[in-house]
Amino acid sequence: MKQLLMRVAVVVWLMAAVCSSAPQTFAQDGTPSAAWANIVWFENCPASSGYGVAGIDYAYAAEPGYRFSYYIEWFSSTWGGGSSSGDYVYDTYETFSVYHKWAVAYDGYIMAHYDMYAPNGVLMSSTMFRADCTTGEVWTSYGDVYGINQPAADKRVMGTVLIDTPVYSEPSPTAALKPVLKAGQTWFIVGQTTGTDGELWYKVFVGSANTAYVPAATMAPQGAVPGAK
Repeated sequence: MKQLLMRVAVVVWLMAAVCSSAPQTFAQDGTPSAAWANIVWFENCPASSGYGVAGIDYAYAAEPGYRFSYYIEWFSSTWGGGSSSGDYVYDTYETFSVYHKWAVAYDGYIMAHYDMYAPNGVLMSSTMFRADCTTGEVWTSYGDVYGINQPAADKRVMGTVLIDTPVYSEPSPTAALKPVLKAGQTWFIVGQTTGTDGELWYKVFVGSANTAYVPAATMAPQGAVPGAK
């Protein structure tokens, strides 16, 4: 047991040791959220021993009262595995971006799941990444948009903004966020739903790591909205 704990400690130390700062490489507009993106194998996994290294962008923004929750898990057939989790409530506005490098055992994997919650308990963002040397797999997700890429062609329709409108974290007039879509701009509409006000709302992919809602009256879709009945 002592040897296993020592091996796990070494794995955690290695993961922390290869973290380094770099300029932000994807948009972050200050909306409370956390997101992993653009994961690649920085160093390929070796065949029989040692570690591969996964490189990934990470950025977050949080306001006072927002709660950050994380879960990190790692495993190696040779050295064993473990996990780490926790919560943190922000007391000041913070925004931060970094380029992480994560060590991954040649016969194992590492994954992380980060959530950001508003003071009222509403989940604002959920993001994950996984790097697996046994399969060569690397991926990120944010909500249901994997890799922070544009939605697939059959799951989006272009929409034109008719009037300036804030975006909303949920289809509710009380859930407005800071970013504003401007009249004349075009954005992908990826779904629709009935809001808490009984009106129709569109779910809009607004780039980078953000998917939000706007009142349907503020946008004109250029075709059939995905999921519309």
